[in-house]
Amino acid sequence: MSELSYQTLRENVVSAIRTKILNQELAPGTRIVEQSLSREFGISRGPIREALRQLEQEGLVEYTRNAGCSVKAITLEDIYEIYLLRSHYEILAVRLCNGIFSPAEIEKMKKILADMKTLQSGEFGRLIACDHMFHQIIIQKPGLPRLLKAWKELDYGSYIIGSNNDSNKTVFAEHQYANHHRLMDSLLTKDTEIICRAIFDHYMLPMKKTMEKRGSLPDNFQL
Repeated sequence: MSELSYQTLRENVVSAIRTKILNQELAPGTRIVEQSLSREFGISRGPIREALRQLEQEGLVEYTRNAGCSVKAITLEDIYEIYLLRSHYEILAVRLCNGIFSPAEIEKMKKILADMKTLQSGEFGRLIACDHMFHQIIIQKPGLPRLLKAWKELDYGSYIIGSNNDSNKTVFAEHQYANHHRLMDSLLTKDTEIICRAIFDHYMLPMKKTMEKRGSLPDNFQL
């Protein structure tokens, strides 16, 4: 890997290590050796250490005394919590802007949706990138940087549930497009309650089906 840009060094290191974890180049339980990453990235160990602290806050890495950092095993319950929080962050954003998005924002979301429709099962990374861009238009609408930051820290949940999806990747890609199309339809209504309901269902209905399939649906799960 080429030497990382100094200006955005910490962010680049976080992204690079996160990608290794999500692609399972660093499998759950694997000990993360700072010196090895330092050699691979061509940087000192300081930014590696900072990145690992952030990834620990995100829940992807765990620190054990006298053993150091290792990749944390992400459970279905973890993803449930991620989606629950993420959906409510977006619902808050919608309420703050009264469900009104500008014509330019709507057109941008429509373009993302059109791009998503053309993607194939082998383009998983691009599919998730489209998902991220679509939802980011919603979350950044109120212009609250802390809300956007909190939402972004949960973004890896989409990668995890997609990469661990039991169904055929082509089916998963098709479902992603259909799910976002329904969400787009709700945004066009400009009705705050309809949009908020659609956002919650967008995240939690697939989660409910997955958890029921695996027999791990929480008693307090609500729709």
